[in-house]
Amino acid sequence: MGIKEIINANSFAVIGASREENKVGNVIFKNLISNNIRAFPVNPSADIVLGYKSYKKISDIPEKIECAIIAIPARGVVSVLKDIVKSKIKNVILISSGFSEIKNDKLTNEVKNICMKNKINLLGPNTFGFINPNKKVNASFSDIMPENGNIAFLSQSGAIGAAIFDKKVKLSGFVSVGNSLLSDFSDFIDFYSNDNETKVIAIYMESLKEGCGKRFIDSCKKCLKPIVVLKAGKTDLGGKAAMSHTASLASPEGVYEGIFKQCGIIEANSVKELFDISETLVKIKNPKNKVCIITNAGGPGVLCTDYLLKNNMEIPEIPESVKKKLNGVLPFSWSHNNPVDVLGDSKAERYESCVKILNEEKFFDFFVIILTPQQMTEPEKTGDLILKLDLKKPVIFCFIGGLKVYWAIKKIKEFTPVFDELKDMAEVLGKIIEKE
Repeated sequence: MGIKEIINANSFAVIGASREENKVGNVIFKNLISNNIRAFPVNPSADIVLGYKSYKKISDIPEKIECAIIAIPARGVVSVLKDIVKSKIKNVILISSGFSEIKNDKLTNEVKNICMKNKINLLGPNTFGFINPNKKVNASFSDIMPENGNIAFLSQSGAIGAAIFDKKVKLSGFVSVGNSLLSDFSDFIDFYSNDNETKVIAIYMESLKEGCGKRFIDSCKKCLKPIVVLKAGKTDLGGKAAMSHTASLASPEGVYEGIFKQCGIIEANSVKELFDISETLVKIKNPKNKVCIITNAGGPGVLCTDYLLKNNMEIPEIPESVKKKLNGVLPFSWSHNNPVDVLGDSKAERYESCVKILNEEKFFDFFVIILTPQQMTEPEKTGDLILKLDLKKPVIFCFIGGLKVYWAIKKIKEFTPVFDELKDMAEVLGKIIEKE
């Protein structure tokens, strides 16, 4: 399928562009025109939609359209597709539901045959649409435009996409694959594998379409970028729910685990972990497993050690020569070991001095910086001073707390991974290291 032509389209017709606010077609059309994208409303019952001349049918539009978006009830889709063929439009996004997910095979096959016979590239049906942040194209019915980022998100749930946009996750692209009638995960993996903005591909998957397994494996093996998958529908009831959602066929859980391992895919266990892993992979390249922990609290240092060891990390001993250097900048009662406990009264400069010394050493691969907010703690300044250093090793922060660490986490997140739970951090690192 010519997925590139859909994602890079510059002009759109929205069939079903409604005058009624918050109708799907109204939202999609508004999203396009609000970003100055060339778009035309098609609605036989309206002369004007959001201040734009409306057309009775797509073939009435006097300009050449690169992509048609269909957001009308399923019963009217075939008639619209025939008009699209007449207009020689080769790219279609079919938002409409009511196809194979409700076992409407006759209509599904009719749509498939029209598109295949006329070489039409199709996204959907039953899709939430797509977003191309780089071109400011929001061809979906979420009103949020994600900021440019380096994660491409492919999803069998548009609603999960909407939740991720609301969390302000930066993306290089978003595609709701819908029922995957003529385009599936493989097509989009191939596309984003060659996209310069994309560094990681994140996937929410309920199931692969029947017959698509080999293509999926081939695409993943060819892809030079990390792929992270959250697989849903693992239980019997979950599998039935997936069937009614996107016409996905359930398979034994072990089948997917085998496919993911074969392809070098990292499997996440939650939506949060899917993006924690993806964002860490964007910012940390080829991490190894030896960790030096710096903490201002003994308890979190102990917990962090346990969690990291359970996830196949190593916590190496600090050489005596390095301890002597640290003695010069740390209080007498510091831990004299790894984790490096700089004590609860540590201000930002003490963290900075400690990192400066350890930054030159070779007994470990990356830092984990833990901070809990005591009265004298300086979360934002601590992050700033460490990130301004000429760091020779990756740094991952875990700032545990609430309001006192909120702004520090927000700032640090722009530059390097930061977590607010030690267990989450350790599990993310464990999965990334296991892949490496």
